[in-house]
Amino acid sequence: MDDFLHVGDVVDSRVRPLVLIDFDGVINQFPDEKVRRRRNSTDWMRPEDPRIALYSPENWFTPDRKETVFIRFQGRFRILWSSELVDRLRTLDADILWLSTWQPYTDLLNLHLGVDWETIRWYNPVTGEGRRTGKRRAVLNHLRYGRPIVWIDDEETTYDAGLAIAGNDPQAPVLAVGPESHVGISHAQMDRIERFIAAPPEEPVLRFDVCVNDHEEHWGF
Repeated sequence: MDDFLHVGDVVDSRVRPLVLIDFDGVINQFPDEKVRRRRNSTDWMRPEDPRIALYSPENWFTPDRKETVFIRFQGRFRILWSSELVDRLRTLDADILWLSTWQPYTDLLNLHLGVDWETIRWYNPVTGEGRRTGKRRAVLNHLRYGRPIVWIDDEETTYDAGLAIAGNDPQAPVLAVGPESHVGISHAQMDRIERFIAAPPEEPVLRFDVCVNDHEEHWGF
């Protein structure tokens, strides 16, 4: 199973960063249904409600696009996202690669989002082989490039994953971003991603920007 995607010429592309990106809980948002019914507002909440900060326009890329994606033999899946966020991701001076359980269907994601990102084949969609451990293995494999890496995933960017990355002696800096799955990548996280891509640290430092998620309402593919 090929979970190591060759992107361009390794020598010529060495300094160009890689972005390994998940979809559900990262771009595809799972907001509180009460917030959605009230047009994404929080003015109806009590002052002490912690969701006020989460759904603040300063934190949340408020979604303005939604679609229902039909996948044969799988069913229909609602996707919800912010065009502003996708536009900012699209303009990053980096190679962006899907690292998502949507692996067999990222052509549909590219179509709806208006992007043309390539896909890392990190698990077998027929047998499911590699689905439990394949994402981390794919990240570790991409350390071989010696290129700065941004890894964005709401579930897999764990403390243990950080230990695994550090233990593989990365030769370039790594930024791991774990969004809050209800809102996906936040404004502060996107700002940090843009700064990292524009000026990666010279040393092979490992940085984690991770939210603690409650995935009870996270029903993606």
